[in-house]
Amino acid sequence: MSLNKILISTRLLPQFHQLILKSNSRNVCKIAVNLDPELTEKLEKDELKHRHHPGIIKKGSLNVPKHIAQAIHRAVGDFPIKTLVKDGKVLNQYINSRHPPPETKDLQKKIQEISVELDLKYPMPDESELGEDELQKKNYIRQQKLKKILKERTFAWKPITYGAYEALVYAIGRSAQEYAAISSIFKEIENRHPEFKPRSFIDFGSGVGTGMWAASDLWKESIFEYLNVDSSREMNDLSDLIIRDGNANQKPRLRNVYYRQFLPSADTKYDLVVSAFSLFELPSAKDRKEVIMNLWKKCDGYMIVVEEGSRRGSEIVNEVRSNVLTSRDPDLVGHVFAPCPHDLSCPRLSEQGDNTPCNFNASYEPLGLGENISGNVTKRFSYVVLKKGSRKNARDSSWPRLVRPTLVRSKHSVCRMCTSKGTLLEIVFTKSKHGRDALRCARASDWGDRLPLEIGEQWESTKIHKKRDKTNSKETEMQDEVETISEKPN
Repeated sequence: MSLNKILISTRLLPQFHQLILKSNSRNVCKIAVNLDPELTEKLEKDELKHRHHPGIIKKGSLNVPKHIAQAIHRAVGDFPIKTLVKDGKVLNQYINSRHPPPETKDLQKKIQEISVELDLKYPMPDESELGEDELQKKNYIRQQKLKKILKERTFAWKPITYGAYEALVYAIGRSAQEYAAISSIFKEIENRHPEFKPRSFIDFGSGVGTGMWAASDLWKESIFEYLNVDSSREMNDLSDLIIRDGNANQKPRLRNVYYRQFLPSADTKYDLVVSAFSLFELPSAKDRKEVIMNLWKKCDGYMIVVEEGSRRGSEIVNEVRSNVLTSRDPDLVGHVFAPCPHDLSCPRLSEQGDNTPCNFNASYEPLGLGENISGNVTKRFSYVVLKKGSRKNARDSSWPRLVRPTLVRSKHSVCRMCTSKGTLLEIVFTKSKHGRDALRCARASDWGDRLPLEIGEQWESTKIHKKRDKTNSKETEMQDEVETISEKPN
């Protein structure tokens, strides 16, 4: 006998239906949005397509220029290419999973926690019952256990030393993905601020020159000076060789390119300041702050900081953001240009956050040296773009940023975004609630784009779904859906 017949026979079907209704009801927070008026007018006049709205960052596949890839191949020389590719993958995996060096206060906290655990697991006997030699032996054993556990729970950080071979490994294993990440950020600056034409460029931790390549692709005609700073002389040599197309006797493709192993002490200002995938090499938070504030003092336009898209990388970027924004020096006033639409604390890393990194994707095609790779892959990274001066009340400065992929469904789209109020918000866009234009703009946007709208008020609604009871009896069919929605606020 079926469950439905049993319920009918015992006259429990009405109660069973009510239980289903109750279990399938949920409270949904509806959010009003106001599309940008200028955009609305253009959409109504068919002057602009929804898929081309101004919040979309058209990146596509960001591939290393062919002459750069060819120069790297020439620079390899007699080194075994397959071994370089293999070692490049190992290096890339290590950097992706890297932690910053542990701070003294963090180590002390861990030592205290481990000591409490050892006290509970291995309680020390009364000292009066032990001789001096036996007591020293037990204390020694305890200290060894503590050191062993501390070593297991602490990331073994050490700086990476790059010689001639390691520099080639880095170029083959990392240059394509780093170029894609940096280039995507530069393209956003160019898209949102087309009048910006930098005259000078400085890159801290420049490596093989990926930041310089990306900057020259967009602003080659305006940049008059490139300064690359990297502690590895071999890295600088390889970077110089690459812009000479792999031939040391050839003239470099770019003008006025300079290399240093340390940041210059002069108070020279630069329009474009970059630190990409380099802060993990510094031994402490204090050193990172000193370097960042030094770079910020040299900045006369935009400062870009990029790190791995891991939780640790996102924390480092947020640390940079906090150090700059909390500075009390009136000459160092700045604001966040991207990705955040606010200067408040990061909602992802706050106590109310979801404890996931704030990161974004860039698509690129690998160099393909020594292996056949077809199609594009993605690089996940965390970044911040800081701009000198106070935040202006620009029309698009408060547009929310999509921080996760858009979920597109048949009659609605779900967008998860960071708002100008410093909060994470999820909006389910529908035609009936938000209008056709807002829905189509949401469907056309994706992770990393901005939505050209203002977030309005919220109103509560309760939506109850009923499941159809699939039985042979038509008399027991259930209603498809019952919906009660409170009135939208005026």
